[in-house]
Amino acid sequence: MVGKILQPEIRSLIDARDFGALREIFREWPPADVAEVVLDMPEDEQVIIFPVLPNALAADVFEYLDVEAQQQLLRAMAHEQVVGILNEMSPDDRTALLEEMPSAAARQLIKLLTPEERRVAQSLLGYPEGSIGRLMTPDFIAVHDDWTVKEVLDHVREFGHDSETLNVIYVVDERGKLIDVTGLLIYFNVALFILRGTLL
Repeated sequence: MVGKILQPEIRSLIDARDFGALREIFREWPPADVAEVVLDMPEDEQVIIFPVLPNALAADVFEYLDVEAQQQLLRAMAHEQVVGILNEMSPDDRTALLEEMPSAAARQLIKLLTPEERRVAQSLLGYPEGSIGRLMTPDFIAVHDDWTVKEVLDHVREFGHDSETLNVIYVVDERGKLIDVTGLLIYFNVALFILRGTLL
């Protein structure tokens, strides 16, 4: 909706090659809204918008596009842009894109990944097609069953920015085997209860 209202302004900035102003417009927008604007524009203008977005935002926006639109953009974008977006994408969304591409193209894209991201991509693609392993993200929070609430919250603070979701925490044993699943809200409520108790 907002994108449609601002579309004339966005187009005039593209025509004027005012990439700084264009970047500022999109900087605070939710990725879904930027994706809507991108989809409403012709491909030659889409390719102009993506380079002005910060890599993390570009990757988030890219994930909102359907696979066909993603493939078209990848073909039209510069090599550096493709590398930045692929390495910033969440592993499960990147896997969905790669499995839809012809195998030769997917292999070429995998070569553009950093060694760590390549290892993750190959691991997920190693699961059978349609299996849970291919759909799951490896970016999650796991804690041990003997940790205190403080240890859990400290762990979330330190590693939560790398997690795709924070609403679910996996409780594992010392070998990494799943014991239970819990919500982060429970830990915050317990911490608040403890804090209130110490304040009384």
